[in-house]
Order: sequence, then structure tokens, then C-alpha cells
Amino acid sequence: MSVLYNQFSIIDITTDLKEKKITIVTNFKIDASTVNLNTVSLYNYGAGNQLMNYSLAVEGKEIHVILNDYPAHGTKLYLRVTDIYDALNRKLNYAYNDYVAFEESVITDVEVLSPGFRETFTQNFIDIKLRIKDPLKQGKYRVQISADNAFFKLISTIITSASDNELTTESDDVSKISSTNIEDGILHLKTTIDYNGQLYIRARAELSDQDVGQWSELGSFTICTIPVESMDTAFLEGSLTTSDLFPEEFELISLDINEKSNIVKAEDGLFYIEFNKEIKLPDDYELDEDGYVSLGVITGFRKELK
Repeated sequence: MSVLYNQFSIIDITTDLKEKKITIVTNFKIDASTVNLNTVSLYNYGAGNQLMNYSLAVEGKEIHVILNDYPAHGTKLYLRVTDIYDALNRKLNYAYNDYVAFEESVITDVEVLSPGFRETFTQNFIDIKLRIKDPLKQGKYRVQISADNAFFKLISTIITSASDNELTTESDDVSKISSTNIEDGILHLKTTIDYNGQLYIRARAELSDQDVGQWSELGSFTICTIPVESMDTAFLEGSLTTSDLFPEEFELISLDINEKSNIVKAEDGLFYIEFNKEIKLPDDYELDEDGYVSLGVITGFRKELK
């Protein structure tokens, strides 16, 4: 056993599609001077030709093979490692010859910075900002804006190319995109959304129709451009029925508005009312500085809580 332990060996090979990287792990510290494109070589698994579009880095017991471009999901490359030495001048005890595959589905992380969570806009002109962890050199970024959090009721889909030379954007109505640029890993989009009410936003990176990254965390914002004076409040004389006031385990019931209550405050499309019975609120509800709880936004168009 001691003889095997003292041999300089490769003990693991891992791939990371998001980092465009193959990591070769050995059992002893590596002599970096022996690592080059001849001793660590990559080949196209199907065609058999040697690849040159990668770089190498050595960190202790690891060799990082970093590709210049993102490999497609499921890509197979043939890896050969031979004639490298450790820090004690011991030669690798056997050459590694095998294929490696990139099976992960994550391409790069996309984070929605703007609109901010629960941000309210009093105009339809929206500034979208996305943080891209590793900006793509090819492919595209897709932004979806929907009236529901399952994204069945899409309001807008914006697709931006990931080319270094030219940043082009298309959408279901390209005339609503006023500008697009990317700087220091931040993608900026300025667009017009013809909608009033609560909306949801998400984004992802895509190398192709098949090779797509994960959706970002869900964002939510509200557009409220209708003046208070134009709101139709006649429906308040009846009752409100909504499941949004209750956690899922509660049944849908009708809540009549207290006859003695009035609209105690109305501004920027928001209204405040009382109910004739206690209601169950989620654990994460928030009170404003006046002690009110925001349950939703209503417009003259929809006549319903969002």
C-alpha cells in the first residue's frame, strides 16, 4: 500500500459547464513547469483533431483546463494527460486517456437587479438591469415579463444577443425597446410595458434552443399609471372574493366590506378598506408607517386584487 501511495497519480476528473472548465485532481502537488499543451491535450471526441482553444492553470494538486468558449450541453472531449511531474520530481505513474463530458445544464448565472422587488412605477417606461456572472461570447439572454408567477400570461419577451461586437435586441414589439447595452457584466434594457398592475420578471442565458441556463430568481414589480380620480370604485359597494388574502390551506370565502368603512386613503392607485371579519395574513406581511397592510393593487381596468 505504501508503494501505491507514493506513486504520483490522477485521482479525479471533474467538469464545470458554467466555468467552462475541466479540473484534473492529483494526489501530490504538481510541478507547474511540466504542464503545457503537449502534456495536457484535448481532442474533438468525434473528429479526433486536437483542440488548441483552451488554457491551463495549476493550483497545488489541481490542473484547470479552461476552454475559451462554452461547450454545448452534452459535449464530449477526449483528454490525454502524460509526462507531468510532481514537486518531488516523480513522474505521473500512468497516462490518462479518456473522454470527458459536460452534462450540467447551468450555463451562467443571471440575476435581476432592476426592477427591484415590489418596486412600483408610475410610468410604463421600465429600466431593466441584469447581472451576468460570466457574460457569453455567443448565444443570447431571454427576459420574460408576465402577469402571473407561472408565466402563462406573458406580457413581453425580450431577447438580446450575446455578441461582443454587436448587441441587438428583439421582442414581441421591438419598437418598445429604446436602448440596450452591457458593461462590467451588467446588461441594461430600457423598454415600454403597456400594462397596469403587478408583474413578474425572470431571465436566463441561452447558448441555443436546446442549451439553456437556469431561470433567475423571480422578481415582482407594479406599474400604476392610472390617476386616482379615474378609478372605478363602484364595485367596492359589493364584496371582494380572493384567494390571495389567505394561505393555500384556507378555503376561498367572500369578504363583505364593512358598511361603516370608507376609503380612508387613496393615492397613486392604492386604496384602503376595512372588512367585516378578521382575515388571516401570511407570516411575512409588512406594515407601512401608518400601520396598514398592503394586500394588492387595483386598477380601473381589472377591478380585482392582483
